[in-house]
Order: sequence, then structure tokens, then C-alpha cells
Amino acid sequence: AELHLEVEDDLLAENQDRCILRVSGGKGEVTRGGRGDLRLSIRTLSPLFTGLFSAPLLARMGQLEGTEGAIATAHALFPSDHPTLPDFF
Repeated sequence: AELHLEVEDDLLAENQDRCILRVSGGKGEVTRGGRGDLRLSIRTLSPLFTGLFSAPLLARMGQLEGTEGAIATAHALFPSDHPTLPDFF
């Protein structure tokens, strides 16, 4: 799957960018660029990434904007059944 993001951050300009998330075989890769089909703030990216809120719910709440396809792809890539932080410390 491929998701084109446009991330906004009003606190740290370095976080404002377009990027492409590609996921294949259970592994993800992020590269700069892309179309920005899904537009969201860094504050919205966090609950999406952790599964706290789904992409369709965030869209209904006005927290993200995107094409129907981009929202569906985000929903598939970031399931919201059980919030989790997929990282190891």
C-alpha cells in the first residue's frame, strides 16, 4: 500500500513536509515527496499512528482532509481496534 501524506506542524517547521509511506510485506518505508493526498497536523498523526482514532473518524471530526482513497488506505494501514505504540525502547 502507498499513502501520500502532507504533515503540518505549527511548532517545528522541519516537520512540515510531504512524504510517501509505502508498506509491503509488513514493513514500512517513508520517503520525502508525494502528492499530499492526506493532509493532517502532527497532532493528528500521533493518534492515527497509535490507533487511538481511525482515519474516517478523524476526517469526520475535521482533523484531517483527504481523498476517499487516501482515507481508506490510512484506515487500512493504521487500524484502530486497539491503541498501541509499535516501538521498542
